Amino acid sequence: MNELIKIGKHDISVKMYKGQRVVTFKDIDTVHERPEGTARKRFADNRERFIEGTDYFVVTPEMLENTEMSEKRTSGIDSVNPRGTAFITESGYLMLVKSFTDDLAWQVQRDLVSSYFNTKEIINTQLSPELQMLQGLLNQMVQKELADKERDRQIALAQETAEKAVHTTEQIKEEIVTPFENWREDVNAKVREIAIKAKIPFQSLFTDMYRELEMKAGCDLSTRQRNKRDRMIGNGSRKTDIDKETTKIAVIGDDKRLKQIFDDIVRRYAVKYVA
Repeated sequence: MNELIKIGKHDISVKMYKGQRVVTFKDIDTVHERPEGTARKRFADNRERFIEGTDYFVVTPEMLENTEMSEKRTSGIDSVNPRGTAFITESGYLMLVKSFTDDLAWQVQRDLVSSYFNTKEIINTQLSPELQMLQGLLNQMVQKELADKERDRQIALAQETAEKAVHTTEQIKEEIVTPFENWREDVNAKVREIAIKAKIPFQSLFTDMYRELEMKAGCDLSTRQRNKRDRMIGNGSRKTDIDKETTKIAVIGDDKRLKQIFDDIVRRYAVKYVA
């Protein structure tokens, strides 16, 4: 039975080729909890950047068959694809997952490097002092690259957060400061924008705003509509003008105090849902 090593929540079998531990695309997808085929696609998209024999090996059935029995028994590789199976080395793995930047990816990379690929405790006794020194330097380089990537991720995250904060502040400032020049048209456009962002039906949103205005101002918009309609009828106004000028938004626009209160309501909704 092949030796298993637990990486995160998953176990992968130890596989050796040419004296070093290797992993398959399926291993990478499994431990990183990515959809099957993710690692293979990343590899294919950047194939020219990987060096065969350094970053990966392609093992065919013939090559596996010709492997010495003693080496085959310890390789952990029982079978390969008829067209050949790619086995990824530590350097190839680190290149392949450079774009994996979620929290799980960082922990998995650390676990794979320290618990799976890092076999210096096993092989150091077989190395000359010079090679042991080189092995140590390589391990330091790997750890430094991981630390640099974590630092870059934190910097990028901080910059993104700062940019979002600035953008939000500017939007809030715009919603609060920008005047409604063509009052009715601008208010209607802003309420429509809020309705879309908040996923609230346009008329329902207006109804809520009118109700809040009536509570704050202590008025009855329906009564004001009727009174204005009666006045316009008494003045002999045309029906089209009466219909246009007796809407609730038109009635609000007639009163400076109501207009200011409604402005504040609309801007508060805009800050909440649009900014």
